[in-house]
Amino acid sequence: MITSFIGFGVTSDDLEAANEPEKVEATASKEDSKDESKEEKATPESAEKVEADKKAKADADAKKDADKLAAEKKYYLTDVKPKVDTMMSLYDKAWNELWKPTFEGLGTTVDVYTAYGNMKQLEQRYDSLYKTIGSIDGSGLSKENEEKFNEFITNMKNAAMWRGEAAEKARKMFDEGNYSPSKFDKVKTDVSYADNEMMLAILALTTLEMSLGVDRDE
Repeated sequence: MITSFIGFGVTSDDLEAANEPEKVEATASKEDSKDESKEEKATPESAEKVEADKKAKADADAKKDADKLAAEKKYYLTDVKPKVDTMMSLYDKAWNELWKPTFEGLGTTVDVYTAYGNMKQLEQRYDSLYKTIGSIDGSGLSKENEEKFNEFITNMKNAAMWRGEAAEKARKMFDEGNYSPSKFDKVKTDVSYADNEMMLAILALTTLEMSLGVDRDE
């Protein structure tokens, strides 16, 4: 076949040159097949590596979050909770030592002068408590938990304020000797407001402590 073309001015060198593109294409095709074969073999391994990398990142993120929560919980237990517990204890102590004995013993073991003095003391205690509660710092908490803590602070301050208002009204009642039902109703209304605010405060505090994994007895 080659010799048949040579007579028409086509040399053997020309024919070899004409066949070169086919050789190059054949070689390239073989190389592509090899590359595809390599990719096919590498794909399962690559997928496994991607999954392993994802799991490693997820584990690292989980550990980071756990460490952050542990640090936040430690901060709360060390710097915040003791002050909160003290305020809540003082809130109840003032009521149990002054308000309850006064109204339970009024007319029998407690005279009007003692009642007046007790209410005056109670006003002072709740006024002091109102100011102290607001000074508790929770800035070391996360943004979300700090918001919940501030909600607790606001509600507890309101509770102390309303108990102070009730004590003030009761003191004036004893001072003026006016024990009319309308006067008692106003006192009881303030006490009810205080109780509602304290319930909201406890709800906010419970939500906060649950998010931190804090046991009330810790």
